[in-house]
Amino acid sequence: MKELVTYFSQFITENRFRLMNQVSSLRTRYLTVVLEDIFQPHNASAVLRTCDCLGIQDIHIIENKNRYNLNPDIELGSAQWLNLIKYSGGINPALDAIRELKSKGYRIIATTPHHDDVTPESFDLYRGPAALVFGTEMRGITPEIISEADEFIKIPMVGFTESFNISVSAAIILHTLSERLRHTDIKWQLSENEREALLIGWLRKTIKHSDQLEKRFNFMNQNPGPCQSNL
Repeated sequence: MKELVTYFSQFITENRFRLMNQVSSLRTRYLTVVLEDIFQPHNASAVLRTCDCLGIQDIHIIENKNRYNLNPDIELGSAQWLNLIKYSGGINPALDAIRELKSKGYRIIATTPHHDDVTPESFDLYRGPAALVFGTEMRGITPEIISEADEFIKIPMVGFTESFNISVSAAIILHTLSERLRHTDIKWQLSENEREALLIGWLRKTIKHSDQLEKRFNFMNQNPGPCQSNL
């Protein structure tokens, strides 16, 4: 993969490639986001924009009843830099997502008040990777996910309104946790292989005719020595 990254890098500016390297070095999968049945495009888009700004690479999208749509005026292209994993169809997409995340070693963290809840400031980051679940705008997280949750986190409030908008909740929680995480000795960064795979994905999306260039690269690797290709 490293050779392909180097090959692709010659087709963008040095500053662009330097920025990609810098951003990829600050990406994490130690924290990941799960969005359940979000139906308002401005909320869906705002959460993606927050995740990109804070270095959260993977967003797991559960489509129980509502399709996840984006507002390009709000997400501002952030979706192209993130991995969006969707769960839809089947008997219970929510449980499919939760079980998949648990199989990968994630703790399921429901962002809702509970008798065992903690605040973002007191959340224990050292207990392992965390998947933070944010629920639909009207009803919040479904009972199915709450029953599967390992821990609960809430944002303290002192006003009359019962809750924050989902995009605001995500921004507050993710900013606090990601900022704390980067000041720990936890190995939160992507592995070298993960970074290279991420860079290749970004380069494919940003370089014109990247598919043809990649074919040329593969042809040259399979046929070393002087050659010409019309690809």
